[in-house]
Amino acid sequence: MNKEINETLRINRLLDIYGNLLTRSQLEIMNDYYQCNLSLSEISEIRSISRTAVSDAIKQAKEKLDKFEEKLGICKVFDDIRLQNDTNKNAIIDEIEEKIKNGI
Repeated sequence: MNKEINETLRINRLLDIYGNLLTRSQLEIMNDYYQCNLSLSEISEIRSISRTAVSDAIKQAKEKLDKFEEKLGICKVFDDIRLQNDTNKNAIIDEIEEKIKNGI
C-alpha cells in the first residue's frame, strides 16, 4: 500500500477509538476529510469557513489523536494482542473495537 493510504487507514482507526475525544467540529471535519473523502475546498464551502481553517482543524485533530494514542496506547495494545493470534482474544478485541466505534 502506498503511504497516503496507510496514513488514511491509521487516522480512521484512531478516529474510531479516540474520535469522541475531539471537539464536535474537529470530528465532523475529520470525518468529512478522511471518511467522506471531501477536499479542503469542499469542506470549507460546506462549513462556510476558510480552507486554512479546515487545514488547521485537521492538523490539530491529528496531533490530538496521536497524543491520545501516545498516552493511552489502545491501538498498540490491540495490535500486540492480535499478534498473539489467539482466536478468543481477537474476538474480544473485535467486540471492544465495535463498541468503541458505536460510541459506548
